[in-house]
Amino acid sequence: MTPRPGSARVLRLEQVVGGMGLLATGLSIVMAVGALLAWAMDGGGLPHVFFGISVIAFFTLAVFLSLLTRNARALASMEEERQRVEQSLRASEARLAAIVSGAADAIISIDGAQRITVFNEGAEHIFGYSAREALGQSLDLLIPERYHQLHRQHVALFTTGTESSRTMAERLPIVGRRKSGEEFPAEASLSKVDLDGAHLLTVMLRDISARKRAEEVLRNSEEHFRTAFEDAPIGMAIVGLDGRFLNVNAGLCAIVGYSQRELLGRRFRDITWHEDLDADLANFQRLLTGELSSYQREKRYVHKQGHLVDILLTSSLVRDARGEPLHFIAHMQDISERKLLEQALRFLAEAGPRLAGSLKTRTTLTAVARLAVPALADWCVVELVDDNGNVLSLEGVAATPEKSMLLDAVLGAYPHDPLRHGNIVAGVLQTGRSVLFPQVPETLLEEMAEDAAHLEMLRRIAPVSGIVVPLQARGRILGVAILWTSESERHFGARDLTLAEELANRAALAIDNAFLHEKSEQATRIRDEVLRVVAHDLRTPLNVIALSATTLLKRTPEQRASDTRPLEVIRKAVQRSHRLIQDLLDVARMEAGRLKVARAPQDTASLVGEAIDLHRALAEAKSIQLIADVPDDTPPLLADHDRVIQILSNLIGNALKFTPEGGTIIVRVEPEGGTVRFSVRDTGAGIAAEDIPSLFEPFWQARVGSKDGTGLGLAIVKGLVDAHGGHLWVESSPGMGSTFSFSLPTGPRAESQLTHHA
Repeated sequence: MTPRPGSARVLRLEQVVGGMGLLATGLSIVMAVGALLAWAMDGGGLPHVFFGISVIAFFTLAVFLSLLTRNARALASMEEERQRVEQSLRASEARLAAIVSGAADAIISIDGAQRITVFNEGAEHIFGYSAREALGQSLDLLIPERYHQLHRQHVALFTTGTESSRTMAERLPIVGRRKSGEEFPAEASLSKVDLDGAHLLTVMLRDISARKRAEEVLRNSEEHFRTAFEDAPIGMAIVGLDGRFLNVNAGLCAIVGYSQRELLGRRFRDITWHEDLDADLANFQRLLTGELSSYQREKRYVHKQGHLVDILLTSSLVRDARGEPLHFIAHMQDISERKLLEQALRFLAEAGPRLAGSLKTRTTLTAVARLAVPALADWCVVELVDDNGNVLSLEGVAATPEKSMLLDAVLGAYPHDPLRHGNIVAGVLQTGRSVLFPQVPETLLEEMAEDAAHLEMLRRIAPVSGIVVPLQARGRILGVAILWTSESERHFGARDLTLAEELANRAALAIDNAFLHEKSEQATRIRDEVLRVVAHDLRTPLNVIALSATTLLKRTPEQRASDTRPLEVIRKAVQRSHRLIQDLLDVARMEAGRLKVARAPQDTASLVGEAIDLHRALAEAKSIQLIADVPDDTPPLLADHDRVIQILSNLIGNALKFTPEGGTIIVRVEPEGGTVRFSVRDTGAGIAAEDIPSLFEPFWQARVGSKDGTGLGLAIVKGLVDAHGGHLWVESSPGMGSTFSFSLPTGPRAESQLTHHA
């Protein structure tokens, strides 16, 4: 390494001083030796003087040489220090140059005229200019034109100010311009150094385009998360590690009925049904330990109003970059409707086999009521009605024994009339449309009650909500099912109405199947009865005919001519057989729906008189008074003459059969609007209430009175009345006799005969 000029001079000075020291030492030795010799030779005088001068000179020279040597060494040390400082400065300058050159940020220095004096590689990369292109150019080269004037003012203010450095973009964003003209966001700091009265400004600028894009992506992501969280159609929550709600969305608030503020003050366990809490805590612990990454399960929340809400919960754990747990994310989907639907489907699936388990109407009614209570309601009344609205069968069930006793008391004290209850049941029977009462008002109870005692009973039942649904099957309305809630305080809604209607449809089909089965059994009985009648009732007249014919064959012609009694017996037997066959044919036509009537204007009084004349002899034989009560102004009928006579004959004959000797039978006629009402009243034993529904069934006979006959008379009467478009009914009680009534339409006094098929 070549020494610097200053260090060489110091080295030569040290060499000269060293040489002079050796010379002075030699001179001192010579002078000392000379002085000693002079002293020895003379012992005084001039030698003494020379000796003294030599000593002084020697001492002076030694001191000078010592000072000179120390100064030389000090200068050498200073030179070495200066060399070390210069070397350190050169290293610092090299490091600074390397830093400036290799910095990723742009480092730009400008002079007082704002011209670029330093332009590092970072600036070249950011702005796209080379250092050669940028050096000496105005700083405006790197700034969008719209900011030139404003930027010059800011730099001028900073140059004359007291601050030595400041961060730019304190008020406005920094925007740079690349060589391509592209603008980009930046952040920068500005510093100044005063050098010999001049200001050197240095700008350190960083391109933050990527960061801005990342921030924008992050903002978008956060906005997407916020939107997805807050506007999600399901419940969402962020739950702390202590189980407290950190954030909840509107969906969760809607599910549980709490406001966001109310939930943020609670833990998830505060709204979890106690039976589901242990499983939740266990799953949370498994998430914390890493055994699970997420889990899903069905659970129940307690709504603010107190009822349970079924939800499908999905929960997962969020961890930070180091893997430490931060919080839980939970999604809650309200599945209450789905659970109710599943329960309804299970209920209906179970209802099918139970309803189909019996082909007995009464058993099916009981099954319907017990299916509805308590699954759907606290009370259920199921009733079947006939085509005229009369109750055929009734079944009531309540959820508790005490309520059952109260319901039985109400139904026992006030027999159910479908045409009452504010026409609610009547309306359902007529329209076939269900009725829903989400809330039962007091006015409805008052409308349903027959009197004050009945109203008090209804109030004790305390219905809260109600449903009345028709029992419809194969196009027919068989009856209604009435459902009420009370102690459960449940309010029926549209979903409950749908479920009740589904149950009613299945029940109606089961009941109708029971009807059809019973009808099939009845048809079998009728068939057997027909065979019995044919075998028994036809055999008797045939035997009579055979015996009479045998008797006639055994007699001579003169005997046969003089005694015609066997022939009369044969004639009556044939008439009886013909009547029996005709009745059987009429029943068959009725069953097939092909019973014919040929309607024409008929005099009412004449019809009644003809029918009474046919039975007068028999009535007199039994001492029974047979009375006709026909007003003079009775209008004519539009009816089939022979069929009306058949109706009256069957009713009068039936009355004669069950009226004891000395009794009375009254045939009364009363005009009623466009119809004429006929009634046949007797003073017989009467009919038990349980027998009345069976009176008009083919081959049915009462348990009291004569057993003669086939049991077809009243069935034929009903068929003929129906064929005329009339109405037939009976009023009777044991010991009080019976009154059979029917109505037929009136017609003009003169009208051509028409034939109708019913």
